[in-house]
Amino acid sequence: MPRVIALQLAGDWCAAAGEFERIGCHYDAALAAGDGDDPEALLRALSVLDGMEARPAAARLRRRLSELGVRGVPRGPLPARREHPFDLTAREQEVLDALALGLSNAQISRRLFVSPKTVDHHVSSILSKLRVPSRGVAVAEARRHGLLRTSDGSE
Repeated sequence: MPRVIALQLAGDWCAAAGEFERIGCHYDAALAAGDGDDPEALLRALSVLDGMEARPAAARLRRRLSELGVRGVPRGPLPARREHPFDLTAREQEVLDALALGLSNAQISRRLFVSPKTVDHHVSSILSKLRVPSRGVAVAEARRHGLLRTSDGSE
């Protein structure tokens, strides 16, 4: 541990973050990375802090990214998404439920009063978050985890 402190004091945030990671201190690694000015490292650290729900530290890092002029900084998970095992938004869950009914994007768009292109974006996001290659596999995975609701909104 003295080595990592020495690295931080010397201003070598990258080496300090790497050393913290090596010893399994992910929170400290994210904080160390937050001392740097590499936008990619800062965004990775922000993702770690968001994943740990370390909201005050994540807020400080968001301010730092803003000060550096980084655009497109994620706002962090909303409370409803933090509760979902796959981080789906409420709208993505509605689309997933509609997929389970075998509806096409056009049918889903009419049902949810959004454009088919918006549905397409939601479907892509669902596939990415569930780490699956297709709609059918997404539905099967959702069923396996008990995430599907019937059309009346009940479980």
